Amino acid sequence: MSFKQGEIVLRLYWVILCLVFSASAVSDQKVYRWKDENGNWVYSDVPKKGSEKVKLSTNMLTMPATDTSILTPTQSTPTVSYQAKITAPSDQQTLRENSGSVYVNGLVTPRFANGFQVQLFLDGKATGPKQSTASFALRDVPRGEHKLQMKVFNDKGMLVAQSAVTTFFLHRASVLNR
Repeated sequence: MSFKQGEIVLRLYWVILCLVFSASAVSDQKVYRWKDENGNWVYSDVPKKGSEKVKLSTNMLTMPATDTSILTPTQSTPTVSYQAKITAPSDQQTLRENSGSVYVNGLVTPRFANGFQVQLFLDGKATGPKQSTASFALRDVPRGEHKLQMKVFNDKGMLVAQSAVTTFFLHRASVLNR
């Protein structure tokens, strides 16, 4: 039980206890108290050996209202659903670049929060460390078919979104044709 829940239970206990005292005072019943084996006070209208009579100074006991709204389950804050998309190159696009440079742009919606990072994967392997922007420059990509995927991580390093896999084809002049 958390501290706050324990505090609430204790407050509710006192509200009930005061209501019992109030009802007892109105009906002119007597209230007794004693300590149990754990050292906690126990109150009852039936005396027990070693108990003492509790004197009530007034017939009307008033107590400020206690906010019990925290006892009612509340809806948690809505979880933001992030989406990631690679915007360039487009899926199935053919690129002609003899240097092997490929520029990748992505989009994260809604705009990612402070501390979020993006990482790009080429053919299933990370192209570099996580970064705070969704623009990447790849160098010396070999010719052929390649697959890209972008992953978005929150400030705790947990994956919150990933793009669909984008396939592109890189054409480079062959070493044999030079």
